[in-house]
Amino acid sequence: MTSNGPWRPPERTNGQTEGTNGPPDRTDGMSERADGRPEGPAGPVPDDVHSAWGLWLAATGFALIGMLLNAATSRFGDLPVATRDAFRDAVETAGSTDISVEVLFGMARIVGAVLAVLVSVVTVWLAYRLRAGKGWARTMLDIVAIFLVVDAVSVVIGVFGGVAVAGERGEVVTFIVISLQILAGLCAATAVWRQHTAEAMKFTTGGGARAGE
Repeated sequence: MTSNGPWRPPERTNGQTEGTNGPPDRTDGMSERADGRPEGPAGPVPDDVHSAWGLWLAATGFALIGMLLNAATSRFGDLPVATRDAFRDAVETAGSTDISVEVLFGMARIVGAVLAVLVSVVTVWLAYRLRAGKGWARTMLDIVAIFLVVDAVSVVIGVFGGVAVAGERGEVVTFIVISLQILAGLCAATAVWRQHTAEAMKFTTGGGARAGE
């Protein structure tokens, strides 16, 4: 029996490597786990996602500095009348002579500063998860952005409505705190816009597949 030419290996079909019985190679840029599920988007980080990541770091920094500065310089007399009345009611409800309004206000400032640090750490971690292509991190950052934007809008309304006053800490410090709050809101709003572009959405959802858990 004669051959009509040199022997050639059979061609690959369905992206499967010769001599293997495993699943076909993926061609959509997604890597797979051992169980065949998509692991995450491959390739470089899109510009929109990278910009959103940087904006979130900036927003977190502005918000944290503003909250810490506000906690360090705020005085009980600077609070709105309704807030001061709430503090007094809390002291009266406690019925303890060992605690005063000033002491309770100081404790609230410390708790607020600690919470600000914890929330900032979580936000930075979420920003890095976003850059890694995690769609759930994008959703969580959307929620964080709501609080920052609402805070910035309320500050602007307070300034133009004459509610925000310098008080005992001075006009310069008040201006810095207000500016940091507004900058945090602007950065957060811009980050949300950048992380919801078509390119960013494709990266964080893996082109329609799960971006990972």
